[in-house]
Amino acid sequence: MLVGFFVILLIFSYQQVAFGQMGKSLEIKILSGAASNETASVFYPDILPMEPGDSITWVNEDSKTHSITSGVPKAPEYTGKFFKTGNIDAQMSGSVQITDLKDHFAFYYLCEIHPWMTGKIVISTAPESQPGTALPIVIDHKAYNKGQDVLITGKVDDDYAKIDYQLLVYDQQTKLIDVIEGHFNDNAAFNEKLHTDKLDISKYTLKLVYGLPTEIASIGFDLKNMPEHKIPGWIKTEVKLWSSNIISDGGFIEVIQYLSKEKMINSQTQIGQSKIVPGWIKTNASWWTNDLISDTEFVNALEYLVNEGIIQI
Repeated sequence: MLVGFFVILLIFSYQQVAFGQMGKSLEIKILSGAASNETASVFYPDILPMEPGDSITWVNEDSKTHSITSGVPKAPEYTGKFFKTGNIDAQMSGSVQITDLKDHFAFYYLCEIHPWMTGKIVISTAPESQPGTALPIVIDHKAYNKGQDVLITGKVDDDYAKIDYQLLVYDQQTKLIDVIEGHFNDNAAFNEKLHTDKLDISKYTLKLVYGLPTEIASIGFDLKNMPEHKIPGWIKTEVKLWSSNIISDGGFIEVIQYLSKEKMINSQTQIGQSKIVPGWIKTNASWWTNDLISDTEFVNALEYLVNEGIIQI
């Protein structure tokens, strides 16, 4: 038995050396209507970051057959040199693993049947793909509670000012959850917000894709369940007095400032001088003081209103 175990271990080790380390399974969607040559987007994402060992699957959501091959339409003699899926019928998929990565950091590809359909794969670990600035992508926490917005900022090389970028959002299973598109400002910086209320509890990776040659910057975070909040009883008394017009808006603002100070509200804005609260918020407060909504629901509502700037604290 012991000899057999070591034989299996040696075979497994050999396979890792011969074929590369086990990588992730990445997916590119061939979008519905791609074959018509009338849609702006044909692949999702159209630029895919990958690492050595990853496999790539094209999922055909179109009604037509497609055949994906490496290369560019203007150089047909080189197509298929690095990978080729063969025909992918409607609602089917085709996979490849690119093994010849030496001296390459990007691969263009096209559909042989519909050659206007083109995309790009970038090796995110290659030297050419590394960002030229220290903080190309930044988030303010390593972990977030479900429902809490992720604020994403960054600064790239000045040469990339005003150009487009894509922000790819992957879950722990390397499934592409969302693609946020934008363009850098005049200072080659950007600012995005990712809403997490509809995301599953998981680890997530954000990949910023931009430039030519394409550069890739990544950062990750954990998404956790929102903890149940238990607000002190005196807070409910104060809020009830405010919703009944017995105390001023300023008194209600002080309550919110207390909740923020005690970390019951994750406030992403600075404390200000405004003491004006929109009147319709009293309805929400009244529901809470009459136990029609939970402490957590009330806290989530206040957190949203504060971070959207509707309530200034």
